[in-house]
Amino acid sequence: QPWQVSLNAGYHFCGGSLINQNWVVSAAHCYKSRVEVRLGEHHIQINEGTEQFISSSRVIRHPNYNSATIDNDVMLIKLNKPATLNNFVQPVALPKSCPPAGTLCTVSGWGNTMSSTADSNKLQCVQVPILSDKACDNSYPGMITDSMFCAGFLEGGKDSCQ
Repeated sequence: QPWQVSLNAGYHFCGGSLINQNWVVSAAHCYKSRVEVRLGEHHIQINEGTEQFISSSRVIRHPNYNSATIDNDVMLIKLNKPATLNNFVQPVALPKSCPPAGTLCTVSGWGNTMSSTADSNKLQCVQVPILSDKACDNSYPGMITDSMFCAGFLEGGKDSCQ
C-alpha cells in the first residue's frame, strides 16, 4: 500500500494515508502537534531503503472533533516538503462519492494481530465490506453519527489498529 504512512514520535503510534504530495489524512485521536511522517514503509523496524521521513509543518484536527463520542475523527497533516512519488510512495485513490454498502475496502496498518504468524512490524492489510447504516447502528446503538460509517464483518476478526 504505497499510500500508507506511519506517524512517528520516536515510535510508531498511528497510521495515515497520503492524499497528495503535500498532505496526509489520519484520525484526530492520533493528534500530536508535531509528528514525523514515514512514507514508503513496509517493516517499521528495518530500514529497507524505500522510506522517506518528512516532518509535519501543520497538524489540523477537524474543528468539530469530539474525543468523547469520536465524532469527526479526522485530521490533516501538511508535510514540510513534498513527498517524492515513486513505486513505494503514491497517493491513495479517493472516491468521488460515498461507496454503497457491500463495497470492499482495503484496511491496512501496523496494528497488533491475534495471529501467531503475522508480524505487526510488517504492514498488514485486509479487505472488508462497507456495512449498511442499519447494520452499523445495530452493532453500535446510539453511537454512530452522520460523520461515521462502518466497515468490517459482523462476526469480527478482521480489523486494523494503529
